[in-house]
Amino acid sequence: MTTTDWDAYAGTYRQLVDESTVPPLLAGVMSAATGTMIDVGCGDGILLDLVRGSFGDSWGIQGFEISAARADIARARGHEVLVDERGDVPAAAGAFDLVTSTHVIEHAPDDAAYAAELARLVRPGGLVYVETPVKMRGAWYFRRNPEAGWVLDPTHVREYRSAGAVNAVLRSAGLEILAEDLTPVKFPLAAAELLVRRLARLPQPTGARTGLGAVGVPIPRYRQQAVLARRPS
Repeated sequence: MTTTDWDAYAGTYRQLVDESTVPPLLAGVMSAATGTMIDVGCGDGILLDLVRGSFGDSWGIQGFEISAARADIARARGHEVLVDERGDVPAAAGAFDLVTSTHVIEHAPDDAAYAAELARLVRPGGLVYVETPVKMRGAWYFRRNPEAGWVLDPTHVREYRSAGAVNAVLRSAGLEILAEDLTPVKFPLAAAELLVRRLARLPQPTGARTGLGAVGVPIPRYRQQAVLARRPS
């Protein structure tokens, strides 16, 4: 998709809050250290909000976005966000102690190249944290992408069929898998509200989605894979 397409998508589909706290794997490492972090594909800045709320100034945080519209929302919430429409993060190699990417790699045209970019950004010995959905045997969802079939989001160009498939992509970038966590994927109740509003041609709410956004119903046969990896020293 072009930047214009992503900006149009951002205006149509508000980002939902599907986690109310920093994910456990990520919180564990961040509570034990300090440093610099970049969230690649930060969207409206939801994860950056959670990190700032949990760790304050212990970590220097910033985001990166391909969508200028999403970046503007995150900046309005007080975050520093880099933007590049090609998806190339304008930062030096090894610039960060921690690189995060939640629910982005499934959108990347070339997931191996995307994983390599995450590995490039982190210093030797630094950590990479990735989240992505895993589509288990028999899983189905009502949205469709011409490349990937029936998917959770029409912009997904792939949905991994196993946790091992996710790990293999990260290993191809030279990353060492340290820990992983497989949890249910939930349909946020706030998404139902947004769908009703679209069908009724009502204005979409602005800003972060809270409350019902963090509550949801498990989607059968889908899981969320969280992976913590390290770039070897």
